[in-house]
Amino acid sequence: MGKTNRGRPSRKVEVERINKLPWKSSIATDDLSFFGDDNEEGGFLSLEEIDESEYILPIPQPVKQSEESSVPSKIRKRKRVTSDEDKDDNENAGEEEVGEEGNAEKKKMKKKNKKKRKKEKPAENHVNAPTDEDGEESVDEDEFNAWNELRLHPLLMKAIYKLGFREPTPIQKACIPAAAHQGKDVIGAAETGSGKTLAFGLPILQRLLEEQDKVEKLMIDDQDVAEKIAPRKLIRALIITPTRELAIQVTDHLKAAASSTKIGVVPIVGGMSTEKQERLLKAMPEIVVGTPGRLWELMSGGDKHLVELHSLSFFVLDEADRMIENGHFRELQSIIDMLPVASGATDAQSHAEQSFNTVSNVQRKKRQTFVFSATIALSSDFRKKLKRGNLKSTQSMTDGLSSLENLSERAGMKSDAAIIDLTNASIMTSNLVESYLDCREEDKDAYLYYILCVHGHGRTIVFCTSIAALRHVSALLRLLRINVHTIHAQMQQRARLKAMDRFRDSANGILVATDVLARGLDIAGVRTVIHYQLPHAAEVYVHRSGRTARASTDGCSIMLVSPNDQQKFATLCKSFDKPTLQRFPIVNSYMPGVLKRLSLARQIDKISRKDSQQKASDNWVKRNLEAMELDVEDNDSEDERVGKCKQKKALSVQLKKLQEDLTELLSHPLQPKTFSHRFLAGGGISPHLQGQLEELVKQASGSSENSIANQKKIAVIGQDCVEPLQALRRAGPEEQMDVNALAEKQRNMDNLRRKRKDQKKRQKEQKKKDRKKLKEANRN
Repeated sequence: MGKTNRGRPSRKVEVERINKLPWKSSIATDDLSFFGDDNEEGGFLSLEEIDESEYILPIPQPVKQSEESSVPSKIRKRKRVTSDEDKDDNENAGEEEVGEEGNAEKKKMKKKNKKKRKKEKPAENHVNAPTDEDGEESVDEDEFNAWNELRLHPLLMKAIYKLGFREPTPIQKACIPAAAHQGKDVIGAAETGSGKTLAFGLPILQRLLEEQDKVEKLMIDDQDVAEKIAPRKLIRALIITPTRELAIQVTDHLKAAASSTKIGVVPIVGGMSTEKQERLLKAMPEIVVGTPGRLWELMSGGDKHLVELHSLSFFVLDEADRMIENGHFRELQSIIDMLPVASGATDAQSHAEQSFNTVSNVQRKKRQTFVFSATIALSSDFRKKLKRGNLKSTQSMTDGLSSLENLSERAGMKSDAAIIDLTNASIMTSNLVESYLDCREEDKDAYLYYILCVHGHGRTIVFCTSIAALRHVSALLRLLRINVHTIHAQMQQRARLKAMDRFRDSANGILVATDVLARGLDIAGVRTVIHYQLPHAAEVYVHRSGRTARASTDGCSIMLVSPNDQQKFATLCKSFDKPTLQRFPIVNSYMPGVLKRLSLARQIDKISRKDSQQKASDNWVKRNLEAMELDVEDNDSEDERVGKCKQKKALSVQLKKLQEDLTELLSHPLQPKTFSHRFLAGGGISPHLQGQLEELVKQASGSSENSIANQKKIAVIGQDCVEPLQALRRAGPEEQMDVNALAEKQRNMDNLRRKRKDQKKRQKEQKKKDRKKLKEANRN
């Protein structure tokens, strides 16, 4: 008795045995305070007050290491298996024998659940908690005391232990209590890298877990009643982001936070197979993260999971300031129009709500709306506008999404929403060191190569405004043997993800990207952001620079400023109240060597580009003629063909000679103009230079593999290879910069340029009049 046909104790015997263990009594009823007040606004369903002291958690809180060590490893493993099978064995807890068919079905279900858990594991490298001798996770809970104030569910705390987040960020401390326990809508603004994803992600997971626990607490056997309290296989949260990469990143973060639960999270983005995403939606995930374009494509196509929004409990707009850009997100307005209205709904809406009636002791709550951004701009009477929102006519609701206020109102924001603004006066994080480098437009490539070559430690992102500039920069850097990755809007999504993965895997990787990568992405280890082309708006500069100095780390931002960029530069400095800004230090003795290499690379790129353009043009003509079923005839004479052949050979010889010269230059380390090969001690040898010379001797006598491995260490002679941030800190005090003087200088230059243009125009008109008079005189 007390044994099943599988040779293990029945659940009843097993639970009695576990309840006798000393660590079981350590779960106090005070630890159950995370449920909050059932009557507060913001949950999906509110229940009558229930005595929490009678509630027993299915999964206890993690025990301390000292207590855990006293529990045998076999018992702990059996306890974990029991908790995983509780839901499957609920109905058969008291039975002593199970049929062979039931065993086979359970084994199949176990395999399916195991595969599903493997798929749901996050792809990112999270901080793993230490393990004890038995392989169990041992966590020092004292290090996570700051999270206890937020009263999160034990399963969420378990995920936080695994992720290694010692304490919540300021935006998380402010948002989680208001959203998770008070049920309020939230408008949040905080600097980039402040943890806004978990600020809205944890309240969503908290509420879904609370609903599941309430069903288990009441021991409701009626499936219909349980579905009304905690609906499953229905979309509960819809999160919209402006870019594909950000949607995938948010999905990974939420999967990591929900790793100990069975809550499904799915990304829906463009650039990927629509059929595959439709198959993912057939699994009925509770949380959907996506971009407006692909979401609306599937919604308008009648996808069953996305259309049934009557159960939607959360609507989240991440990076909302990007959403209101004109003409970029028209689909967002259509998605918002599909959301159920809390009151004053249409007949169809009312019918959907009637089909979702609850029992007498359950009352449906309103949907929670979260709007998050790195910047916030709200008027003083914003709450009054929200209160008047329900009285507005349908004509006013057809207006576009022109502001953050309008977007929040259309999304159904309630008047008692919590407005949390943690941005400082300059909007930029204090850990970011900003600098600039004034140069001519044609010298930007040289200074960029210098920074990457001399200070190329840590991950670096180079931002360009146009795709043409990105292709130009990446082509030159690759010719100079600098391995770079590129991301822009015209790339296929698979290529963009592959480039992102390779950049993350490289400790000193370099990524050249357009502003499609400027929003919200959290890439660990980015030390430097270089603005090859200045952005058109101050907000874009904030998001670009926010890719570094994230989560209490430091970082550096460098702007390459040409004379044509003076007006933009002055506007940026004025927007962020920057009267002083440090100029990035450059050792000019290295610039002749840099310019020599760059000159050869430009010539090679020009010849290669011209040849590829000619081939592309010839192929285009040939394809179109073949499509029209016309014969391709060569009408060139013999002399013309011979001339073209000689020209191609000459270009080929020239290209080969330039490549050999560049290879010869790149085979030697970059050295200053004052460096002497004959008299090394003429100016004294520093310890760093002596070490580099020793490495050169080893490289010359070693194998080719060793030379390749050591080439990075001795890329520059006489210059200590440090990060740009370290170079800035060693450079000394900031240079005083008069922003008004810069703006005035730029205005004077623009006026002078305009006057010259007008003068040339008048001279041309005068010449036309003189010629006209001369013609009339000749006729007479």
